[in-house]
Amino acid sequence: MRQLLLLPVLAAMAIILFACSNREVEDITIDYGYDYFPLEVGRFWVYQADSITYDPALGGTAIDSFRTFIREVVADTLLDNTGAVLYRIERYERQADTLPWQIRKVFTLSRDEQRAYRTEDNLRFIKLTFPLRTGQSWNGNAFFDPFTKVLVKGESIEMFKSWDYKILTQGEPLQLGGLHFDEVATVQNADSRNNAIEFRVATEQYAKGVGLVSRYLDILDTECRVCCNGDTGDECQALPWEERAEKGFRLYQQLITYQ
Repeated sequence: MRQLLLLPVLAAMAIILFACSNREVEDITIDYGYDYFPLEVGRFWVYQADSITYDPALGGTAIDSFRTFIREVVADTLLDNTGAVLYRIERYERQADTLPWQIRKVFTLSRDEQRAYRTEDNLRFIKLTFPLRTGQSWNGNAFFDPFTKVLVKGESIEMFKSWDYKILTQGEPLQLGGLHFDEVATVQNADSRNNAIEFRVATEQYAKGVGLVSRYLDILDTECRVCCNGDTGDECQALPWEERAEKGFRLYQQLITYQ
């Protein structure tokens, strides 16, 4: 009789152990989203970047537009002072596809279990956090002063003020020119539209298995001097930013080929 009573107890224990084993397997197979930021030596991405710059000029604002082609190549790996692996990226540019590529800068990309990083011009950005989840937010500029100034056409601008990173969507399809991507994450870097004199809107999109596929930056400043004699009130604010901007730039960068 005692042996018969042990049978259901052993069976129950087996079910519990099997359930725990299943949960462990499920934890192991969680998709953390690392494939949205793939890193391998030999990979490259070619982008088309269209820009508009705004520059204070005598009697108004000088507005220029231009197109640049960008090629970013994962050339090598190296170790930082903590022993973490960094991927050395060589950035090439040219103004037309008939011209030779010219190297412009070198920077690094890296990734650990929790974050993806881009270190460029001595600024370290946290581009993604893992596991990737819609609605997740973080301080992507935590490693440097948000009041850092950059030069745009010789004018200094606090480009990174009011940035706040957030994953808007994840796993959605995207058609980008002639390229189709099945799973794309859209990341908001900044969305400060209501400031009367500083406009900061920035987004990036990452495709699973590919990496960065598009970038949009809208970084504009004004003192409303050209349009409204320095009055930043309702008259100036009623104007679209392309009419009241006095310095800054707009950039749209999209992937055209990759490997």
